[in-house]
Amino acid sequence: MRKNIILYALLATMLGTTLVSCQSDDTDMDEIIAMYQVEPAAVELDFSELTELPDVPVTDEADSAYNDYVENSPWNKVISIAFDGEEATISGSVPGVSIQRNGAHLTIMNMSGPVKFIISGKTTNGSLKFYGDKRFQVLLNGAEISNPNGAAINNQGSKTFYVVLADGTVNRLQDGETYTMVDEEDQKAALFSEGQIVFSGHGELSVIAVGRGGIRSDDYIRIRPGVKLYVNSSALDGLRANDGITVDGGVVNIETTGDGAKGVRSGGLMTVNGGRVIALCAGNTRITTEDNVTDTASCAGLYCDSLLIVKAGTLMFKATGDGGKGINSKHNVNIQGGSLTAVATGTSKVKKPKGIKIDGNFDISGGYCYSYSRRSDPLEVAGTLQVATGYKTYDRTPKVITIAY
Repeated sequence: MRKNIILYALLATMLGTTLVSCQSDDTDMDEIIAMYQVEPAAVELDFSELTELPDVPVTDEADSAYNDYVENSPWNKVISIAFDGEEATISGSVPGVSIQRNGAHLTIMNMSGPVKFIISGKTTNGSLKFYGDKRFQVLLNGAEISNPNGAAINNQGSKTFYVVLADGTVNRLQDGETYTMVDEEDQKAALFSEGQIVFSGHGELSVIAVGRGGIRSDDYIRIRPGVKLYVNSSALDGLRANDGITVDGGVVNIETTGDGAKGVRSGGLMTVNGGRVIALCAGNTRITTEDNVTDTASCAGLYCDSLLIVKAGTLMFKATGDGGKGINSKHNVNIQGGSLTAVATGTSKVKKPKGIKIDGNFDISGGYCYSYSRRSDPLEVAGTLQVATGYKTYDRTPKVITIAY
């Protein structure tokens, strides 16, 4: 640490001398500062295969996660839907399930308990909307659905919505720039659900959002091993859940460019047990004024309103917009294992960019944590910073902090 102090003292002296000389010439100070700037660790999208342990379903019915496993429900009621341009072919029927059709826009009422809907084919003017108080499964089997006037898939039910990606398939959902709204109904993303969403399977799903968010649940979201998700949102948040997010595994890549947009946003407890989640956020600070009150919101790779617990897996977040944060937590953060990288390279015209900003406490007892901020503190903790003994690296400079076990 003494070497770092000496280094920064020398840098300050050199820059001070340069500033005096610059009063009489046209030297570019940005170039001079860049010469001494520390470059951050690389944070890039990674679609490569991830080796994961077998995903073993919970079998104890008393376990709170029992209903999150699609394997624990019977799926003997099946309806297949094949999109083809402006039309959709429906195969199979189930008592208690009705489907209304408007071209390739389907409205499904499910009052029959667990039903599997197998979705395939392509439409550039279609959608799926679900009603009902029963849990159901959507098996995406090579489906491409674009809705120019709203969400591609909209679940208005409050029960578990299983999104299963058929093994080896590539699937795609896209919303429209302008949403046609229905009174007293939400559709906040290209893939939206009032109830919880559980992702499983060994396929791929791309979600392109141009009107609102990418994937959003007004309940919670769970991502299981084997899943591959890519979200690109030019409007709002990439992946958002009001009541929490659990990442057990899988590969998740997210890009957002909207002002103030978050890559991942969790309103409740967020737990990471494995997998790889990467989010790149390029939006600037969003400035809104209402009733003469101005509000500002910066982008963030990860934004948590509640406790964040990382037990395993890889998390990488980068914010390049004005005031952006790699991680912005309104509660406590607990790192027990895994790897966490947060980078902020944006300007500070409206808000200050930070690698990691925590309004609560920060406890780390294992794994790896790296945070970088080009123009502000790499780590800001309003509460207490507790670093457990046994670390191999604990290095802090004005731009970078690294803690490794």
